[in-house]
Formats: sequence, C-alpha cells, structure tokens
Amino acid sequence: MLTCPLCEFENTDSQRSCEQCGQPLQRWRVIDIPAPGAAAIAPSDFTAEGYIDGDRRYRLIASPATLGAAGTAPLTVIDCQPEAGSPLHALQSAWLETPSLDPTTHPLATGVPAEAYPYLALQADYFPAIPELHHAWQTPQRTLLLIEDRSIWLPLSVGWTAINDPLQHIQWLFELTLLWQALAPWQDQATLLNPDRLVLNENSLLCLTHIDPTDRSQSLSLSALGQAWKVILGASQTDLPLKVQALVGDLIDGTVADIAEVQDTLAEAAQDYPLPEVKAVYPCWEDGDPENSGNELDPIVASKLTGDNFDLESDAVFDTQELPDDEGNGPIEAPTMVLPMKLANLDDAGQSHVGQQRHHNEDWFFTQAQLHKVSGPQGSVMRAKGLYILCDGMGGHASGEVASQLAVRTLREYLTQYWSSDRLPEQDTLLQAVFTANQSIFDINQSNATSGVGRMGTTLVMVLVHNLDIAVVHVGDSRLYGYSKRLGLRQLTLDHEVGQREINRGVEPALAYARPDAYQLTQALGPRGKEDLAPGVAYHEITEDTLLILCSDGLSDNDLLERHTDTHLAGLLSSKANLASGAAHLIDLANEKNGHDNITTILVRIKLQPDMTPMVD
Repeated sequence: MLTCPLCEFENTDSQRSCEQCGQPLQRWRVIDIPAPGAAAIAPSDFTAEGYIDGDRRYRLIASPATLGAAGTAPLTVIDCQPEAGSPLHALQSAWLETPSLDPTTHPLATGVPAEAYPYLALQADYFPAIPELHHAWQTPQRTLLLIEDRSIWLPLSVGWTAINDPLQHIQWLFELTLLWQALAPWQDQATLLNPDRLVLNENSLLCLTHIDPTDRSQSLSLSALGQAWKVILGASQTDLPLKVQALVGDLIDGTVADIAEVQDTLAEAAQDYPLPEVKAVYPCWEDGDPENSGNELDPIVASKLTGDNFDLESDAVFDTQELPDDEGNGPIEAPTMVLPMKLANLDDAGQSHVGQQRHHNEDWFFTQAQLHKVSGPQGSVMRAKGLYILCDGMGGHASGEVASQLAVRTLREYLTQYWSSDRLPEQDTLLQAVFTANQSIFDINQSNATSGVGRMGTTLVMVLVHNLDIAVVHVGDSRLYGYSKRLGLRQLTLDHEVGQREINRGVEPALAYARPDAYQLTQALGPRGKEDLAPGVAYHEITEDTLLILCSDGLSDNDLLERHTDTHLAGLLSSKANLASGAAHLIDLANEKNGHDNITTILVRIKLQPDMTPMVD
C-alpha cells in the first residue's frame, strides 16, 4: 500500500494521487550505481520502514523483501516531503543561468556525484529526451540517483514496429544523432546502444529512461552507433530509402566519421517525403472569453503543455540567410531549416505593477491562447492561435487607464469578429483594427473637448500567433523583443519617438537623442485621427525556440533587458523555467533599476521540435 504523506490515507501502489485528499504522490525511480566491488542494492540497505535515505524522505513503494538484489523491476520510491522540492534545485538553476558551469569548482555541486552532471547540464535543452533528475547522493558503497520514472513508457522497439512509416523512422534516427551529440561531452553515448533505454513519449519524441554510467576514459566511435542501427533496421519491416541503408553500412565500415554528415544524409532522405498540410479548425471566441466559448476544446490563457524539443543549434540543421526587416531595420539573420519543424509547446504569462513613483497604473494587458492537438497513429501536430496585447496609457489622472483599457477591449472585439482561424490576418485587417481602437479613444477626446496633454491616449504592442507565424503591430514606445539561443536578444519593434524619427532621417544617434524632446512620442492611439496614424506592422516566422517579450517602457528604459539578458531572460527559454516567476523577477528588476513608471510585461515561449511525421486531417 502507498501511504499519503499528507493525510496518511492508504492508497494502492498504482495511484498517482491520493484518493482521499488529492495530494500528488510523487514517485521517483532509483538508479543504483554500486561502487567497484560492491553488491547491487539489497533489502538490508533500507530502513525497517522502507526508507532509502537517512532523512526518511524517500520510501520504497514495494516491500524490499520481495525484490532482492536480483530483482528486475525498477526500484521506485515515493517522496514523503514533496513540498520541500528538489534538493538539487539551486544547482539546476545555476546551470540554467550558466550552461558552461564547471561542477568540479562550483560550491553548489559539492557532494553531488559526477553521475548526476549530465542530467543537470542537459535539462535546459534536452528535456524531455533526458529525464528529470530529482536527487542524487553517494555512500561508500554506491551512488543513488532519483529520476523520473519512465518504466511504463512505450519502448522504441515497439513503436518502430507499430508505426510502419519510413519518415517517422528517419526522424527517430535523426533524434538519436542529436542525443549522440548531447551525450558526447560526457562520454555517455553508450546509453544509445542499449535498446532498453530508448522510449517514446506521448508525442512520439525519442527519449531516454536514464543515462548509463560508463567508463569515460574510453571514447566511442560512430561505428558502434551504426551497429546499433543495423539491429534496429534488421528487426523492421519498413523499407528505408537506399541512402539511409547505405549510411548505416558506411557508419559500420567507418567511412562516415562525422555526425554532421550523418544528419545531412538523414535530412536529405526526409525531404524526399512530402508533408501534407494539416489544417486545424478553431472554435470562435465569444466576447474574447475562452472559458465561455462553448466549444469542446480546452483553450487556456497560460498554457502548460508537455513536450519540448532538442537543441538544434548545429550546422547540420540550418544555415543562415539575410532577409530584409519589415520595418527597414536592415537585414535579419534567419535560419534556413533543412528539417521541417513543428510546434511542440506554447506558454505565456503576463504581469503589471504600478512602479515606485506612480499612484495608479495606466498600463493594461491581455493574453489569450487556444491550442489544438491533432493526433493519429503516425504522431501528433500541435496548432496554436494566440493574441497578446499590451498598452501603456497617458493623459493625466485616470485618463491613461481609460485609454489603455478601451484600446485593449476594442482590439479584442474587432479581432474576434474579423480574424479567421486558418491564417494570420492580412495587414489591412490589422490596420483597421488599430484605426478602430484609435477612433474609440479619439471620439472621447473630441466629446470632452480636451486639448494638448489633456487628451488621453495609449501606446500599443500586439502579437498574434498562428502556429509558427506571428504578426506584430505597434504604436508608440511599448516594445517587442525576441530572444533565442542562436541570435540572442533582438528588439523587433522601433519606438515611435522623436529621437528614433531623426535617426531614420539619417541623423547620428548621439545627436538625435541629445534633443530635449528626443523621447517625445510621435505616434499614439487616441490623440489624433487615423490620418495621422502610421502603425508598425510586421510578420515573422518562428524557426527556433523563441521567447517573446512584450513590455512597456517602464521595463525597457535604460536598456534594462539588454543589460540583464543572461540573468533574467536566457533561462526562461527552458521549458523547466516558470514564466510567471520570470515575469515577476523582471518586474522586481525594473522596480530596482528603473521604478519611475508603470511596469508591464507579457512573456510568450514558443518551443519547436523536428517534424518528419506526415499527418492526415
């Protein structure tokens, strides 16, 4: 029986949460690595109550007397103190912030066994392919790791036979090469030669049950990988392309010794297969409220989906080309993908704060996302539709707040009516949405007969997401940034202010921003009619894991994001990072370093993964 650590109710061993109180029963698989000459773990290594540790936190689920040293079933423990979190959390966070962290010298790594290092180092870019590590410690007799239990996941060997599709098989081979690259610095590639370590998640992504500890003094050649592939292909009834079959032979013979060449060959083979377009039908939004739309999907504002992708930053995956920016910012370096990509995950979070010097908050924001998952025997495809709006109001006491809220509401209502579900809106539709919002504020200014600084208005930055395409609309000095590992932080909008206007006319930046009116807005919603309004509109394609940051100038002033990218943004690209906490930390940073204005941010994290699996409607 499984005793709930919260209410002590006796549950069956198969329960994932307590039947009585609903407490999640967090369980972890025990990886036992005996010291040289020591025996495998035995019942005598547990306390009388079945705890595996001296702190009595991790208790064996099944009776140790039934397992013995020769038991084949994985040892599984329940965490009796789940509220305490992972004991490795601080070290994992440090590794996320500094991917090049040296565990041999870092104080947080003191006492953490070396066998834990690959899990911690690879979590940011390779989860869920690499399982989560919860705890690790050493005794004189053994090293113990507590990792995510994947004992019931579908083995690759079963999935390979069940899904008789050459394209899917090529994708799995490619994913194996990515894991080979990931494990190479740790010399743990031998894990990939053991078919018992290879499993599939619910999205048919190739994952590991755990990493085999190996003799790291000896390197492994690609010939061994070729031998393993030969076994996999020999048990398959699928006829892979001749170039793939030849590749396996070349690997075994040692003719191919570069993993990038292997990836190039697999990518070329994949391109021989057409990928039919999958169209997802989205329900309509009723009054902008996804919870009251009456549809059968589960639309969410801040989605928390499972699934992630590999780190695809290798020359075998893409090269680069220069494309002109939609707003004349000069060339954009964009990847030309060799492999087709698909959406793996979408998360968002937004927060706002009055700041340190204002008495009321004139910022307003809105987030809404719908996700639609199409699944079949050959895999799954995720489709997304998202709307993110941020406005920074102005115009005296309460007027700015009225303007920002009115703009958000008008834009929501307009796009609910005129944004069809199969593509992003055309530029004319987006412009008309902005003009409509502008007119709603302008009419109030006219009816109140206000003038000058008394006329209320608002800035705008808005992002619309459709799968891997986004549309960006902005007016004023609220900004959109994009962050990716390859390109770093990039400002995707140009402020509509006097200083930037002068730079666009050819004036040197130092001179342009030496003007006393340099930061005066040249564009805003509400003060003037639409004939004086020229919103910025741009379209972008997401081609790699990307974090979008919408923000008011309370956060962006003084190059705050540019100066704190590594500490406050880089780690948020990982699916393990909590976006709500990340937004709160950005608010705290702005209050500490700026604080002179209202502060608002919306974070949108878009994760991708390789897509070689054709789907049918």
